[in-house]
Amino acid sequence: MPSLKMPLPDLLDSITDLLLDAVFLVDHDGVIVHVSAACHDMLGYRPEEMIGRRQFEFLAPEDRVATEAEAARVRGGQRRVGFQNCYLHKDGRRVQLMWSARLLPEHGLRVGVARNVSSLVLAERRQSATYEITSAAHRCTELAELCVELHQILAQVVQVDAVAIVADGVGERGEAAIFFSTGDGAMQASVRERLRHWPRASDRGGAPVLVHVPCDHHVESWQALALTGQRGTNGALFLRDRTGAGGLAADAELFRFVAAQLAVAVERQQLHADLLRAARYDDLTGLPNRRLFHDRLRIALARARRTERRLALLFVDIDRFKEVNDTLGHGAGDRLLQEIAGRLALCARSSDTVARFGGDEFVMLADELARPEDASLVADKIRAAVTVPLSIGEHCVHVSASIGIALFPDHGEQAELLLRHADNAMYADKLSRCVPPAEGGAAASVL
Repeated sequence: MPSLKMPLPDLLDSITDLLLDAVFLVDHDGVIVHVSAACHDMLGYRPEEMIGRRQFEFLAPEDRVATEAEAARVRGGQRRVGFQNCYLHKDGRRVQLMWSARLLPEHGLRVGVARNVSSLVLAERRQSATYEITSAAHRCTELAELCVELHQILAQVVQVDAVAIVADGVGERGEAAIFFSTGDGAMQASVRERLRHWPRASDRGGAPVLVHVPCDHHVESWQALALTGQRGTNGALFLRDRTGAGGLAADAELFRFVAAQLAVAVERQQLHADLLRAARYDDLTGLPNRRLFHDRLRIALARARRTERRLALLFVDIDRFKEVNDTLGHGAGDRLLQEIAGRLALCARSSDTVARFGGDEFVMLADELARPEDASLVADKIRAAVTVPLSIGEHCVHVSASIGIALFPDHGEQAELLLRHADNAMYADKLSRCVPPAEGGAAASVL
């Protein structure tokens, strides 16, 4: 039998250094006493950088409890095969390892052989993520909820620490809305505005675009991808790039899949928003309709009772509107109503509600009035705005407004009583100014 040319420990070192898997020898206290050369390629550390340090120093924090339980089984004499945990590479990234380990009682050491299974684990997670994303896109009824779920799913696969969705046409008035997975309030205003107005034309054929957004003391990097549905581009998907250098671009295929699923969800939300708008807003003027006005009035009355504050209802009727319709046609009448609606909206505060009740009748809800006489000041403002001449085609149209006011609680505490009082006061105002009713046939002033 030939004799060995080198000591057995050195021979074993030479053999283990040829292995693609990393071999660890750890003492009873968890201190590394030997590690093979493969660990350098696997974790970025040279053997001398690890020997003498506790093995758990290199372990991902979330896996320490489970790994300690496995180590206890090995110390108890069990052989363990196939256990997986996550280690931290020297550059900070995470490496998934699969272990085979046993106790060497005669040496008081544990030996473990680690194989890098990061690619396999990542592939499994990607596949699982695609199923979860599809399920979430079809299950979530709100885009805000979907945004949070997408973040949770993607964070298991890529280094994403925030997700944002810009969706066109899903706001209450048909405007674009933006959703953040980490909460809108946590984002800088500059980030919200930059992402909301991101130019869809820079989509570059479905490839992610790196968007740099300056903040107070740093620059945030977001990967942007346009959402393209059956009716064209309907928004954008944004993922905050933790690396800050476009590191998410390697996952473009996954992001395109997410964007495709999200585009369908946005189209579904747009349809839902369209139905809600049709049920709550007037098609011609865009103002709230009777149903939405009554909802807001109910809420305002409850608040007024609780705070003991006044509110006012102003019932507005456009004098001789029917004659404009009859003289210039329905198109001109529609144009007049749209212009009047815009002028009334400009007379209201952001907290007020202006609604179209039907025909040429409008109503304004002025909430939390400081003084009763403030309602009369608003009425004067409306009259002045309505009487400004309006050009319709070749014609200059002059109209006026009859306005009735009802105050809470002076004229009633219930919605029906207040509306009835405001309506009666409007007719009284019309008669006091000698404006003949529409059936009288007098023509509006058309110059």
